[in-house]
Amino acid sequence: MLETGALHWSGDLTNFDALIDEVLVSRMARVKPGPLHAKAFARWVDALPAPRPSTPTDTDAITKGSALFHDATIGCATCHAGPKLTNSSLADIGKGPGLKVPSLVGVAARAPFMHDGCAATLADRFGACGGTAHGSTASLTPDQVSSLVAYMESL
Repeated sequence: MLETGALHWSGDLTNFDALIDEVLVSRMARVKPGPLHAKAFARWVDALPAPRPSTPTDTDAITKGSALFHDATIGCATCHAGPKLTNSSLADIGKGPGLKVPSLVGVAARAPFMHDGCAATLADRFGACGGTAHGSTASLTPDQVSSLVAYMESL
């Protein structure tokens, strides 16, 4: 997490201390930890492993979903690329101001999905909740969405 640059959905928090101030102190009304505790907290959060994907049950669907994910005309891997499956930039997905591209590593374990929690399931992300500029996924068939979800669940 600490290597992904600016933090928060809007990428407006420049470091972990700013994240502590915004979330822990401002939103949760907690006492701000001292610098040593904040540093230890940052190291602890950064050391948490990504959730392990479930054991694949339909490897054919995962293979098809991987091909769709990496298809340049669909555009998923344009932003969700590299070992952390994020380019750590801000992207306009048609839902207001630019949002920080999240890592998709372990994404299946992080419901609800999207910055505002509008998608209860990964499949819901490919409906209206996904925004109008979030890749070219609007024309995917239900079978293609199922394959893409199977791939995302394997990450």
